[in-house]
Amino acid sequence: MMFRGAEAIVESVKWNGQDAISKIRNPRLYRHPALEKRLVRERMRSEVRIIEKLISNGLAVPSLYSVDIANSQIIMEFLEGMTLEQALRNKDFEKNLVDTAELLASIHSLGVIHGDPTTSNFIVNEKIHAIDFGLAGISEDDEARASDLRVLLESLDSHHSEISGRDIFLKAYSNWTHSSSVLEALKVLELRGRYNLMRG
Repeated sequence: MMFRGAEAIVESVKWNGQDAISKIRNPRLYRHPALEKRLVRERMRSEVRIIEKLISNGLAVPSLYSVDIANSQIIMEFLEGMTLEQALRNKDFEKNLVDTAELLASIHSLGVIHGDPTTSNFIVNEKIHAIDFGLAGISEDDEARASDLRVLLESLDSHHSEISGRDIFLKAYSNWTHSSSVLEALKVLELRGRYNLMRG
């Protein structure tokens, strides 16, 4: 398996005899090489620090096997299972939505913003795992957290409008002690988005 995205090339590899995932960040050829090298290193270090923080707090994310800053490569655990997008087509979709909301709330509680929490960036097996922290950052800003929620909800609306997943997801997320200010920020973001659409 190989996937070439905007941020990185992701492919299946073997690591010490076991299945693993290799992620190599794409260079931006329009930037000066020295600047690009520095930016890629900073992004990689940030991604690794965030994953290590989540692992150390017991959250379900892939384990790190190897980090090669010089070659812009991370090798990490390969997670068996299906994407949340696939799992939401099954009869236990409600449980998977609740588990995803609880995981994202736990991520937010540690001051981590995922950056791209679509239904393709969660893996479902015996539990829900969050993957792909290439756009992740550290922030205690409620609007940043709300942006994560908006990405997830838009992903639900576009791929799973038949399951009314929004209410299930937000109800589960609201169980987090500090969720109320995030949910208020989400309302503001969505109102702003509708206003901009009306303006054309």
